[in-house]
Amino acid sequence: MEEQLSEKELADLKAKELDILVKFDRMCKENNLRYFITAGTLLGAVRHKGFIPWDDDIDVVMLRKDFKKLNGVCKKALPEGLFLQDKKNDKGYPFHFDKIRLDNTEVIDPFLEGVNMHKGIYIDVFPVDKCPENNKLAQFMFKWVSTTSYALIAKQNKDFDFDYTKKSARMLYHFMIKMPRGFIIAMRDFVVGIFNVFCSGKKLCTVSGAHGFPRETYKSEWFEDKIMLPFESGEYPAPAGYDSLLTNMYGDYMKPPEDDEKSGHFTSVESDK
Repeated sequence: MEEQLSEKELADLKAKELDILVKFDRMCKENNLRYFITAGTLLGAVRHKGFIPWDDDIDVVMLRKDFKKLNGVCKKALPEGLFLQDKKNDKGYPFHFDKIRLDNTEVIDPFLEGVNMHKGIYIDVFPVDKCPENNKLAQFMFKWVSTTSYALIAKQNKDFDFDYTKKSARMLYHFMIKMPRGFIIAMRDFVVGIFNVFCSGKKLCTVSGAHGFPRETYKSEWFEDKIMLPFESGEYPAPAGYDSLLTNMYGDYMKPPEDDEKSGHFTSVESDK
């Protein structure tokens, strides 16, 4: 069993993540950016009115039109001490979503061992994209993004390997590892961009989310309105269709998981480096 954070470490981590969220929320309000809490953060708000006790991160989503504006807004309005981590600002960053990182801190995620990038305490900011209504095309979209992202990790960590069951995905993965970083990112963005142009928008997805297809696919009407939900000491925007979203993602989401399923991402956290 992998090492877990102590209660004190987890409490300190959550406090710093919450502070990032408070500042992110203020920045978004002041710059007319819409976002929603999602995944474990949304579940925590509904079931616990705050963090899930064993959870160690914060997740938010933005519809693609708002996500596109995030980099520009952060350049002029992101509070001092925070860093927008994306494919442009951090050349070692492998993912298709962004993070707001806290400078002078570090969290250790074994999955990203050997990756040279900013590893400060963070919140995740995922784009919500248009998704094909055809399930095979949707699965391809999810697999394409994950495969290209894993290839970017493997380019830095030679011991990293992801065991794909499908031969086609395995071939793509090993092909991409040999390509330059810019080519991999361009191909990833191209495919996602094509679906955003040609899909109807009735179905949406967080194509880079942790739960994958079909659990991170949504009906567009779930995001048409927002509802404010309590989370720790504040209230934050959630999709008005949060019940449908959580049911699709977790099933009977009000039922806590078994003890062996209660784990976080990190094995170590350092503050004030």
